[in-house]
Amino acid sequence: MDITNLPQGYIYDDSDSIRIITPYTDPDLAIKTFLNFALQKDAMLRTMIYGCTLPVFFDAFIEAKKIGCDIKIIFDHTQAEGKAEKQQIERLIENGFTDGQDFLIGTSPKHNIVHLKQTTIKYGDNKYITLEGSWNYSKSATAEMNMLTFTSSVRLAEYTLQVFSKLWQWILENEPQYQKV
Repeated sequence: MDITNLPQGYIYDDSDSIRIITPYTDPDLAIKTFLNFALQKDAMLRTMIYGCTLPVFFDAFIEAKKIGCDIKIIFDHTQAEGKAEKQQIERLIENGFTDGQDFLIGTSPKHNIVHLKQTTIKYGDNKYITLEGSWNYSKSATAEMNMLTFTSSVRLAEYTLQVFSKLWQWILENEPQYQKV
């Protein structure tokens, strides 16, 4: 297979990446460094996440919104109803986030789970960094075998942002809680 001439929906990229495998490496420092990109003036952050309970992520979402950054998050519906994640989503609401505008809770286009663990941040002069892998944004995931990949790539970011936009639109158009009566 010629990896430079892939079909629609595939990407080839030779960008710089950093990979961490838990539990052999504690990802806390890397996560804090990554989230600092979202705390820059005019940053944009897009997250699609299956499970997100780590306060550091919600702290960064809240702080970034306070300084005027463009933040949008898609939570998987099954995990968003869990006690730990629900409490964190309530923190977002208490800090000015609006369901249906700043975040969505939904399913995939086949009405299954949103099993992605992915965040893309645009910062500075058209710079991007993307976090993806098998790692849910939770303490329990850090104790398990998971991979986190941090990639600096415009091509990957554009691809993930397209996927985010498609899923955001699909949820708004198809999930009952976002249908206007």
